[in-house]
Amino acid sequence: MFKNLGNIAGLMKTIGQLPERMRKLKAEMEARRINGQACEGDHRVSVVVNGLGLVQTVDISDSLLHPEHKTLAQRLTLDAMNEAIAQAKALHVQAIRELSHGVELPGLNSILEEMAK
Repeated sequence: MFKNLGNIAGLMKTIGQLPERMRKLKAEMEARRINGQACEGDHRVSVVVNGLGLVQTVDISDSLLHPEHKTLAQRLTLDAMNEAIAQAKALHVQAIRELSHGVELPGLNSILEEMAK
């Protein structure tokens, strides 16, 4: 009857540590930098986001800074941003999975699957 108390105590300890772990994870994700790039010929756009997916910098090659390349610059910028954000999402989901240490919290897997989209 009491043999599962150790498991429950361990689970409660882990759950109790989650808020502090989440704060640390948020700080780590804010500090991380992920680079997304899109190129076409010598035209290049590079976007850096943090681990939460917030854009930090955008670098557009000089060759795209002419009016005739406006549409291409817009498309490459979107492509680079989407690539960087997708990488940031994947990084964040993986970090949360590691943070939970395999603890099965109701609904966590479906939340993480939604985050990764």
